[in-house]
Amino acid sequence: MSQPKRDFSEEEIIARMMIPMVNEVVRCLEEGIIATPAEADMALVYGLGFPPFHGGAFRWLDTSVAQIPRYGTAISAPRPAV
Repeated sequence: MSQPKRDFSEEEIIARMMIPMVNEVVRCLEEGIIATPAEADMALVYGLGFPPFHGGAFRWLDTSVAQIPRYGTAISAPRPAV
C-alpha cells in the first residue's frame, strides 16, 4: 500500500540532503581525516562547489542543529559527536 502524497517544505528538503553530508564530515573529523571543521567547510566550498554564502556542512550544522531532532531518524541518525 502506498503512502499518501505529502508536500515537503524547502527547509525539509534541504535537511534531507544536508544531514547525511553532515554525518560524513563529522565522521571525517572523528577519524582525523580533516583537522578542523573549517577545513571541511573550505573543501566543500572550493572542492565540491558548495555555495560559499552558506559556508559549508559544519556552518549549516551550527545554524540548523536545533531543527535536526524535528526530522528524527527518518532522514538519517546523527553521529554521536553531533
